[in-house]
Amino acid sequence: GGWIRLAPHVARMLAARGFFVVGFDVKAYLASFTSGKDTLRPEDEPGDYRVLVDFAARGSIRKPVLVGTSEGAGLSVLAAADPRTKQTIAGVVGLGLPQINELGWRWKDGLIYLTHGVPHEPTFDTAAIIDGVGPLPLAVIHSTRDEFVPLAEHRRVFEAAREPKAQWIVNASDHNFSDNRAELDKRVLDAIAWVKAHQPE
Repeated sequence: GGWIRLAPHVARMLAARGFFVVGFDVKAYLASFTSGKDTLRPEDEPGDYRVLVDFAARGSIRKPVLVGTSEGAGLSVLAAADPRTKQTIAGVVGLGLPQINELGWRWKDGLIYLTHGVPHEPTFDTAAIIDGVGPLPLAVIHSTRDEFVPLAEHRRVFEAAREPKAQWIVNASDHNFSDNRAELDKRVLDAIAWVKAHQPE
């Protein structure tokens, strides 16, 4: 549950401030590809994100920003590293970005988050692909006491990214920023503004 609560909070906060928000349930998305031995292939995911981006961009002259939490942050990085997706978005804002992202989801995987284990699904290493996001701007926000993605792991991933990049570390008690949502909200708005100000020429 912890991985799910943060995204609706951010979506509601942005919508309340006048942003057009297209919500996307990553767990349902991954589950839809997970039958028997089949899971999502990394090369297929950016095309699905472009469908979402095209929908979000309708009627606007501005390119959308991908804002993802947890697995959604990892999948946003995967999408943005694809050259075709790159042309359609303004950049990426990632909250609680993990180094290891899964490409499948089964209900039994939900139990793994209770024990903080690694899911028995195909995964990709965010640190290995994150440099592909540049020259799009990448902004990341992380909790000081994230129980799923330790700060040292976050820093490893962030160091692998190309410029332009920015990070905000929020003093919070958990992955959900539960006791410091006010600063989180401020930093998300800062990050989106920073992404918009650092568009490639």
